[in-house]
Amino acid sequence: MSDKTANEISMNCPICGWTPENPDYLFLFETTFWRVILAPNQSLLGRCVVHLKRHSGDLADLSPDELMEWLTVVQRLEGALRSAFGAVMFNWSCYMNHSYRVESPNPHVHWWAVPRYKQPVTFGGVTFDDPHFGNPYDPHQWFDVTGEMRQTLVDRIQQALTMHSAV
Repeated sequence: MSDKTANEISMNCPICGWTPENPDYLFLFETTFWRVILAPNQSLLGRCVVHLKRHSGDLADLSPDELMEWLTVVQRLEGALRSAFGAVMFNWSCYMNHSYRVESPNPHVHWWAVPRYKQPVTFGGVTFDDPHFGNPYDPHQWFDVTGEMRQTLVDRIQQALTMHSAV
């Protein structure tokens, strides 16, 4: 693939725009190959996105180093979300379906990290409930929190990440 083609692909990819400067996806941490951000949808407290920093649209294209580092990111993020909010377990999904709703799909490898909670969790005066715990979560359930709350969530997660800094 030529550099021009690669640049054109990444320019037409919304996930390539999920950088530390993007206000919709608050930056948590990054590694050599992966970036972790707080998702705007906080219907399940601490929901995050882990995306490959380079543009690639297929899990089968990941290198062994990218795969091993992904596992380390999973361990670190799950540990931090357990410490920060008491998450019991996690759902991880890598759908990329939306990319294929257009004529010329441009998928980008990313994972949704969705913490699950057996009991409601109150944080910052807001109660977060997981009404489907033990079953698949409702991907259409949406909960916006204020910008101030989102920053408070990032601060709490980053504090917990310092205890899980194996990456």
